[in-house]
Formats: sequence, structure tokens, C-alpha cells
Amino acid sequence: MASAYLSPRAVADRLGLAKPDSILAAIHAGELDAVDVSRPGAKRATWRIAQSALDKFLESRRAVPTPKFNRRTRRKPLTDVVEYF
Repeated sequence: MASAYLSPRAVADRLGLAKPDSILAAIHAGELDAVDVSRPGAKRATWRIAQSALDKFLESRRAVPTPKFNRRTRRKPLTDVVEYF
């Protein structure tokens, strides 16, 4: 089964981004796996991103809901305290 490869522009369009700059930054940072398909010795890289790599990247960036904390309760007044003053 062949995996579909997407350009950084196509990934940016899918994610609703105006420019592919953040996609390219993720590639350069090593957060998003991509393949350079440019010719050897080319001045600019031509990146292609596998659909499976994009899915893995998006899963790693998924927001996790914050845990719900129990509210603190008011202390009950002590009944067995003897006051001397």
C-alpha cells in the first residue's frame, strides 16, 4: 500500500494555515518527519511529508484536558478544645 506524500503547502492548507512556515519550522526542528526529494546538490530542499508522519505529528500535539481538581473544603471547628483565656 503506497503512502500519500504531501507538500508543506498542502499540509498548511489542510491545517488552515496561511503560510507553510510553521510546517517547515517543525521539519527543521525534527518534530515532523519529512523526505527531501530534491536533486542532489540542489540549493533548496523540496520536502514531502507522509500522511502517517503527519498523523503522528498531530497526535503528539494534541491538547490534553487539564485534570479536574477537588475543591478544598472548609475545616470543621474543633469541639474538644479548652480555652484558658
